Amino acid sequence: MRTKRIIAIAIATLPLFAVAQVRGNYDYRSSSNQQFRQTTVLPTTSGIASLQPLDIHHFTVKGMMNLEADSYLAIFTITQMGTTQGETEALVRAKTDSIKQALVAEGIDVETYIDMISFVPLYEVQVTKKIFSEDTYNEVPKGFELKKNLHFRYTDPEVLERLVALCAEQEIYDLVRVDYHIEDIEKKKAEMIAKAETLLMAEMNRHKRLMGVDFAEFNVQMADGFRSTYPIERYQTYTAYCSSALNVRAENGTVVQHDKTTSEFYMPIANKGYDFVMNASILEPVVQLEYEIVLRYTPKPEEQVVQPQVMTETEIQREVLLITANGEVIDLELD
Repeated sequence: MRTKRIIAIAIATLPLFAVAQVRGNYDYRSSSNQQFRQTTVLPTTSGIASLQPLDIHHFTVKGMMNLEADSYLAIFTITQMGTTQGETEALVRAKTDSIKQALVAEGIDVETYIDMISFVPLYEVQVTKKIFSEDTYNEVPKGFELKKNLHFRYTDPEVLERLVALCAEQEIYDLVRVDYHIEDIEKKKAEMIAKAETLLMAEMNRHKRLMGVDFAEFNVQMADGFRSTYPIERYQTYTAYCSSALNVRAENGTVVQHDKTTSEFYMPIANKGYDFVMNASILEPVVQLEYEIVLRYTPKPEEQVVQPQVMTETEIQREVLLITANGEVIDLELD
């Protein structure tokens, strides 16, 4: 009987562990058990539709396009120190020339550019001993520090691994950033506009058919715009969640836990909440281009009927009466 209960409990808890594996460690580590259960339960009501005021018609279409880069720009930083200006410059030139020669020898299509950053002297402090006064500390030059950035432009994303290896051979380890470039971005925007307008007209025709609305009788306002998101903006930090559990029974035992590895991963904008997504399935980091268009129809104000003005002429008649001392009233007629 006890064995059956254990099996039943194991089967009941199996779906939760299965879902955790699909969700990944990043999501699991940031969720408590209660939060995890809440996110796995489907809501009873969707709440995805709302009604606008009867006299206002609002239409919105929002879309996204995932764009693989046409070219990439990788930037490495090289820092070199030497005793003289000539020696420092020669050491840097030797490293950069070796990288360029290796790229040519291997037939790798890469454009290179060297960007000068800084060239400054380095100082050390020497102490001058004096018998009858305090010691004097003087800064004297001991060498030079030269910093340059190495720019590599390429079209094949796999080239980056080879660039990292070649730079490491020359003791260049600092990869500053990788930029993504899209050619003919206006053509991509035109495709999104055409797609959005098609969906927008279909939605308006649907409202005409269902509600019998003639939008020619309304005033219309329109707003639209684009927003682009590059991969460098979508990387998030990730730290390993699980670690080995050790039961130390010795009274003076000490557990030394291994340092958790901190890394980063690419988290693209999810396809959720868009009316259309172009190139939805992605494998590598991409440039994500968003577009939204909004139309709002409001009733035209009623035309006010201008009433004709009626001109009224008023004739004023004046009378002059004279009252005498005897109390007699005399009407004086004036021309």
